[in-house]
Amino acid sequence: MQTDTAIRKWSPAKNQEIHRCGDGLYVRGFLSGRKLFQIRVTVGGKRRWIDLGVYPDRSLADAREAAMSAKRILKNGETSPDKLQATLLRGTQVSDLENQLVKGKDDDAGRLGIPKFNKAYRDWYALQLEANRWTNVASRRRPLRSYENHIEQHLGNLRLDTIRRPLIKKVLQPLFLTHTETASNLIGFIWEVMETAFDDELVEANPVPRKASFTIPNKQTRHAASLHFSRLPEIWNWLDAAPFSAPVKTAMQVTIVTVHRASVIANMRWDHFDCENHVWTIPEKDVEADELGFMKSGREYALRLPQVLSEAVCALPRKCEFVFTVDGRKPINSETLRRNFQKFDKITSHGFRNSFKTWALNQEPAIDGFLVDRYCDHALAGLDKNYRRDDLFEQRATLAQRYFDFVTGGN
Repeated sequence: MQTDTAIRKWSPAKNQEIHRCGDGLYVRGFLSGRKLFQIRVTVGGKRRWIDLGVYPDRSLADAREAAMSAKRILKNGETSPDKLQATLLRGTQVSDLENQLVKGKDDDAGRLGIPKFNKAYRDWYALQLEANRWTNVASRRRPLRSYENHIEQHLGNLRLDTIRRPLIKKVLQPLFLTHTETASNLIGFIWEVMETAFDDELVEANPVPRKASFTIPNKQTRHAASLHFSRLPEIWNWLDAAPFSAPVKTAMQVTIVTVHRASVIANMRWDHFDCENHVWTIPEKDVEADELGFMKSGREYALRLPQVLSEAVCALPRKCEFVFTVDGRKPINSETLRRNFQKFDKITSHGFRNSFKTWALNQEPAIDGFLVDRYCDHALAGLDKNYRRDDLFEQRATLAQRYFDFVTGGN
């Protein structure tokens, strides 16, 4: 991929397909048609990718120039990969990149040396990236996108010491009424930015109001529709006779028993499944990648499936890297699983987590809650998070067999 024309005409045959297009410069293609320029760097012995921009918004020549500047800055130790990535995410032009990172010029500073809110927020965001505060791509991008969509136009050009509480209230109150969660996150982010300014003696006090001072609509929480555990044998029998293809049907069976997210199951790879030992190992999700089929929790997860279910998986033809495929080129769509389950009842694939937990709670005696959370790979809280680190692999395998026996036989 040495020319813009070649990149423009290129149609990736698979997701995350990569081609080299310069010294240390790569273009990563997606089945959606998106093409992303990246460089690969090694920091502290660990390899990672840094996004340079999307083609054609960034041309090949521009990407090559950005790659050279970025590698030079990193080699000289003048910034960290996370700060560099944060700067590029802002859409900074190549001509300004080294000027911002190396020379540290601050055109936003006022006569008193007090920066504008835009610079303060982006500096705070770069620091959070460097500290790896968020563990997945969507979470990492959300604070900056939310700021740019809702706050930057109102506060971005104001010097920190001129921002007052009534203005913040005026800007965020409408957002609380329409996008409560986004507003809740932003008020926390803005508070952190202004608290840093207060610590640096740039403002006399933090002007950000408490969340309780806003009018917040009372919205009823809607949980994922789930099936009562007593009906699990019924849906299993229905699925056994349903006119779905073998890959789709097996994927739905795996969903019921493992209670994993539909996107993880739909994107299962043969490289992750050990047919001899019946073990499915799902790697942790790379925070720099957009790939599906990895653990959202950011940690590897392995489960030994019941032998009958494992044999059904391994009996599927190996047409490509994905286990559940119909056309032999790409994985099935996770939405297919959701839609098919709704042909049985008004339920969601995610609701099988609740079905499993309710089943476990109704056993005599009730199954230990820590084991249940480990089975679902739910986040631990309190002392469990700090001290109960056992993976419980064998216990989870036994529990999977017990649950499978119930689902398939109603025992």
